[in-house]
Amino acid sequence: MPSDTFYTAIDIGNSKIASVVARVGTEGELKILGTGVVPSQGMNKGRIESIDEVRAAIATSLEEAQRYIGRGVVAGVYVGVSGSHITCVNTKDVVQNPGDIKDVDAHLLNQLIQSSFPEVGHTQEVLHVIPIGYDVDGLSGVRNPVGLHADEIQVDAHVVLGDAVVLKNTIKAVESNRVSVQSLVLQSLASAEATLTGDEREMGAVFVDIGAGTTDLAIYRQGSPWYSAVIPVGGNQLTRDLQVALNSSFYMAEEIKLKWGHVYPDMLQGSEDIVIPSYQGQPRRVVQRKQIAEPLNARMVEMLKQILLKVRQSGLRQIPDGGLVITGGCADLAGLQELAIKTLGGPVRIGHPRGISGLPTNLRKPAFSTAVGLLLWGIKHQGERRYYGTGQSTLFGKKSFFSRFKREAKSKAGSEVAAH
Repeated sequence: MPSDTFYTAIDIGNSKIASVVARVGTEGELKILGTGVVPSQGMNKGRIESIDEVRAAIATSLEEAQRYIGRGVVAGVYVGVSGSHITCVNTKDVVQNPGDIKDVDAHLLNQLIQSSFPEVGHTQEVLHVIPIGYDVDGLSGVRNPVGLHADEIQVDAHVVLGDAVVLKNTIKAVESNRVSVQSLVLQSLASAEATLTGDEREMGAVFVDIGAGTTDLAIYRQGSPWYSAVIPVGGNQLTRDLQVALNSSFYMAEEIKLKWGHVYPDMLQGSEDIVIPSYQGQPRRVVQRKQIAEPLNARMVEMLKQILLKVRQSGLRQIPDGGLVITGGCADLAGLQELAIKTLGGPVRIGHPRGISGLPTNLRKPAFSTAVGLLLWGIKHQGERRYYGTGQSTLFGKKSFFSRFKREAKSKAGSEVAAH
């Protein structure tokens, strides 16, 4: 096993920190070797508020994940990031094909990708530059122009940016545990790796990851991410609303939400009763489950309307044909699929890690879409290393960005690594 290549994902959320260690088997299958899940401390809506608490939680999570494989096998890790500091922009750049030979080659394409990096100040950092498509001598929608004869080529790219200080603190918290950060990955893009189907990507879909502190959104068109956004509201807000409605502690409200929560009261029988334990000297109470569902319904309807607002802000008038795919810890709430269909219209499904043979049962839940997706992201982009805070456009490290595009283009043709 020492010669194996290990992949490690760390999902730093507001409610939990999940570390997963895996390797790729001889037949290309993903083999999970260890998992460590601990309560998150020191995080608030994607930002670190106490680096010592976050560092300690990451250390415990990594220790659990490496328990059966030994320490020292984890080198570079893939870390999910989120938060309201995330922004996106779509760019266009054109390059002329010089010389007598007019075939597009890897060097020319790499030059084009590098030139599409936007100029950013010291307060921002480029997380991703992902090609959406190419125009070759006026012909649009070209996926892979290498080898084509062309005088002029244009790339449309989706660029994801983050706050430099927030990202630096995230790297510091992880690397203080004697591991290096191979790459930071936007959580919605990572989760999509594990949950979206190829058809959904091609038809166009709105992908939503509802975590404890934030709701991450990514819109896919013609196979590629086209728009990204983060809504600073998540499952914790539903718990707080329930806490107020029941006059209970946050932790009690969270337990009730997970066990009895429902976001569509009309689906419930009016006679279903729930026992609320005693709190601060108050005797235990009996309430109807509908009373629990009502505050959850009100907040979830508001969140769904915020999602629709982001879709319209992207330039779309409605949910694309591929529908809405919802994942994350809140996706397990009863009634969410039915409520989303009623509120937004169009096809809606609850997404969970799929199409991965041998995936342990405990990781087949929507709450672990990001962690599993980070592993798949690392496998797809293996060998690449991001260097943050350099102030240079060559942020993709030793391998050219073209290597990455070739793998993405190949995967879209139907050969993705055990992910779909």
